[in-house]
Amino acid sequence: MRRIILSLVLFLLLSFQTSHALDFEGWPNFDPVADATHSETKPQAARDQEEPITWQPWKDMRSYRYRIGCREIGTGKWERYIAFESRENVRIAEVSYGPLKAPDVMLSPSNPIAQIVLQSPSASKWKWNASSNPTAQDASISVR
Repeated sequence: MRRIILSLVLFLLLSFQTSHALDFEGWPNFDPVADATHSETKPQAARDQEEPITWQPWKDMRSYRYRIGCREIGTGKWERYIAFESRENVRIAEVSYGPLKAPDVMLSPSNPIAQIVLQSPSASKWKWNASSNPTAQDASISVR
């Protein structure tokens, strides 16, 4: 009888411990990883109703190609996109959309695609400089 009571207490103790095993510090919780492409402040319904990006066709330059796009994200607010692609070493510098600036981009065979997103309330022009070698500028581009 003593063994049965001891076994029952041990069983209850172990079953209670496994039901709260995720509370232990350092124990993995197996929750899905947060989606880094969407803001956590938007509810799922709002993310599902986002407008698709309207892309213009690719435009070929000498050593790279690009395309621009946009999407309305709210009342009078727009996301402006520009994507670059190249299989060569190309530096895209001084990227701007009106008064908004973006960091420089390096394209290479190991990193052939780059996309820049800026939020702007008004229409403006994309501007950038592209060079095949870091010391010389090949082209200065301005696109609406």
